[in-house]
Amino acid sequence: MNMKRIVLNKLVVLAGAVVAVNVAWADDNANSTAAMQPPGMPLTSQQFVSDAAVGGMEEVYLSQLALEKTTNEDVKNLANHMIKDHSAANKKLEKIAQDENLTFPATNTFAADDANWSNPLLTHPENIKGAQMLMMTNFPYLADYQAVQQLKTISGDQFDRVYLDGLVQDHTSAVSEFESASQSLSDEKLKKFADKTLPTLRKHLQMARDLDAKYGTPNASAMATPPPAQ
Repeated sequence: MNMKRIVLNKLVVLAGAVVAVNVAWADDNANSTAAMQPPGMPLTSQQFVSDAAVGGMEEVYLSQLALEKTTNEDVKNLANHMIKDHSAANKKLEKIAQDENLTFPATNTFAADDANWSNPLLTHPENIKGAQMLMMTNFPYLADYQAVQQLKTISGDQFDRVYLDGLVQDHTSAVSEFESASQSLSDEKLKKFADKTLPTLRKHLQMARDLDAKYGTPNASAMATPPPAQ
């Protein structure tokens, strides 16, 4: 695991402001592949399956959370699109993974009954110290879980801003990885899946950008930064 990933994890653990959520969500997802394989190495079929599946499950979970927290009808409509499309894509991906003898993440990942929610790094992050940081090497999506935990603590317009900003960041990196997969993977079934899923991801990205421009701010994280002490 590279140092940048660990620093981002610390940001989420130690910072209570939403700015920590925003930074971790934006940067960590953009670098999730690099964090789990050596720099310069080509994207593997297993890496793509893992990244795409977990990313889809996280989008579904966050969008279900959005339906509970937002009162904005546009945001609700977008969240419903996320749930429908990412759920369908993951069903197709799971079937391909089974056919190709690749490992597919647990289907309850990021669900309410996901066992990872009981991990002490999530339940009591304030107690992390010393060698416990090494546990992160066995929990590659830790920062994503921590960002979700933080997102649960906000609501209203603030939630909408961070949710929309996160969707833009997530789908920007997802489009990039799916483009790479559609061109470079040796597994033809996965290449075809990536190529056929790209139009949906690009549509999601544009929808998120449009709503982010309408309801967000030029710097959503700055809105969450507390004013300096007087």
